[in-house]
Amino acid sequence: MDDVKSKKTQEIKGDDFSELIKLVLFSGIGCCIFFLPLSINRQVVFPVFFITNLVYLKYEGFVYICIIVFIALLAIKEIAKNEKTLIDKLDIVLKFISLLILIVLTTKNEFIFFKDENLIQIMKESIFKIIIFLPISSIFLPFLLDYGLLYVFDCCFGRFTKKFFRASGKNILICALFFFVDGFLGFYVIYKLYKEGRLRKNEAISGILNYPILHISIVVYIADQLKINFLPLIICYLFVFIITNLIICRIYPIKNKEKTFFIKNKFKEKSFKRNKLKMSILLYLENSQKKNLFKTILRNFNETINIASNIIPILLIVFLFIDIITRNVNIVNTIGWGYEVILTKLKMPYPDYISKSIVLGFFNQIYSIEVLNNGITFISRLTIAIIIICQGISLTTNIIFIRVYMRFIDYKDIILVYLEKILIMTFIIFIIYYFYLGFSA
Repeated sequence: MDDVKSKKTQEIKGDDFSELIKLVLFSGIGCCIFFLPLSINRQVVFPVFFITNLVYLKYEGFVYICIIVFIALLAIKEIAKNEKTLIDKLDIVLKFISLLILIVLTTKNEFIFFKDENLIQIMKESIFKIIIFLPISSIFLPFLLDYGLLYVFDCCFGRFTKKFFRASGKNILICALFFFVDGFLGFYVIYKLYKEGRLRKNEAISGILNYPILHISIVVYIADQLKINFLPLIICYLFVFIITNLIICRIYPIKNKEKTFFIKNKFKEKSFKRNKLKMSILLYLENSQKKNLFKTILRNFNETINIASNIIPILLIVFLFIDIITRNVNIVNTIGWGYEVILTKLKMPYPDYISKSIVLGFFNQIYSIEVLNNGITFISRLTIAIIIICQGISLTTNIIFIRVYMRFIDYKDIILVYLEKILIMTFIIFIIYYFYLGFSA
């Protein structure tokens, strides 16, 4: 979009000085909380992780008791409904099963219903992210989202992102949350911006299905687990991630989605050729809404608590389902048979291991790494690592969030985008691999 031609002055007025101070101060606080690496006890952590870990270590039992109470209250609320659909009845059953599992966890500190120790540990981490990390992170989100930073990204990078990724500039900030912070926080931000009319429908769908990428601390763990040098891994997976997203946004079904807003909003999307930073600040000052920071924080916290209470029951049942499925190797092999055939045709080494890992990655990305045999070749491990990091869609992450809060996204589209991403990434890696063989021969 061309520069705004307006008769209004393009200078910051004295009346706007306090809003300008808020933009700089609050946006700076938000960036520091989520993206500023700190060295604490010889470990590099972001402040938001340090805060949540501190809460978890001191109040773990209390937090679990609170979530049990919230889930029980939601179940009672649903029981009290006069008319219940089949889905409502199913949700009530799931909530009571999850209550039983959580009560056993808090009293005996173990999951007696599960056999796979790796899966149990991953499930505990997932519960931690939803119960503790998501609500605490939401407290600091207003600093990132409500004080001009989105305008800066839109105005400064909008031309680039619309040309290459068919999305507004604010999507860079969303990608950064996935890359540096956490997937569930990224899902919540997309849901929140779409619900408030600050993100288009096609961007929300693309963001939920395309942008999720395992955050950097998990990538470090994967590199160590699979014995891959971290720097080549990060270069390879970022390259594959960018190329895949360039393609996915231009093909069915993502390209056919409506570019409409959920509600009309005062938020303006503009990009400029000159003085981008200054013009983005002026645009924010012109359209800024006087929001009470504490009310916004309280509303975010309350909303994420409700999200956690609704997602945890489904998450526990899904992990129980995965525990049952993964005990039967024949089921996993059958699901991955078609992909194994493609890998065999491409003459990729260890197609059976790669296929099995990718199938397990659809259930849960970290679990597929935990059970991997490291005896396979380097290129096979690298292929698995890149696809697992970049696939972005799994049963225990965004599919659950979509099921509960973004039902306008069809399951057909989820599966189709997932298959497209897997195949595109596989062919990109295949081309890189054979170029590598040609140069090293």
